[in-house]
Amino acid sequence: MSVIDIRYEGEIAKHDLTALKAAVIGGLLEGMSEERINVVNANIIAQKRGLRVAEHKDTECENYASLMAVSVATSAGTTTVAGTVMRGEMHILQVNDYWLDLVPKGGYLLFSDHRDRPGLIGAVGTITGNADINVSSMQLSRLKPRGEAMMVLELDEPLRAEHMRQIMALPDIRTAKLVKL
Repeated sequence: MSVIDIRYEGEIAKHDLTALKAAVIGGLLEGMSEERINVVNANIIAQKRGLRVAEHKDTECENYASLMAVSVATSAGTTTVAGTVMRGEMHILQVNDYWLDLVPKGGYLLFSDHRDRPGLIGAVGTITGNADINVSSMQLSRLKPRGEAMMVLELDEPLRAEHMRQIMALPDIRTAKLVKL
């Protein structure tokens, strides 16, 4: 069984979040379910899919007025994404253990887990440049210098499979995943 854990912190935790919970379930199941997910059927569809959904609310939030985090645990591991809304824009603030500040604007995001080292950002940039794909923004977060790191590139177009293979072939790249927004 997979587990979806939704955590609300700060001002947001004071509100009825039924619609937001349904949106999370719908977003996670998009492309896997033909059923339209709404506030009435979200829990039923999640149960039919073998998902256990847990919610946690805390009216305190250390650094933001509100923060929402979603963790999904499967047999393949756990992925956590946290974000907030500031100045009318959505901000992705955390991916797993990495803190960043990404304002997604559409297009594609390339997530790369790697060992932090000189030249890696340039090598990935060379691959995207040779593919004639524009990088509209970049975020880098690391746990310590020359340690575990994550790079997120916002791309105007998707990379082709051959370019993803080139990125994965770079020394110290552990994973590279392309996400369409």
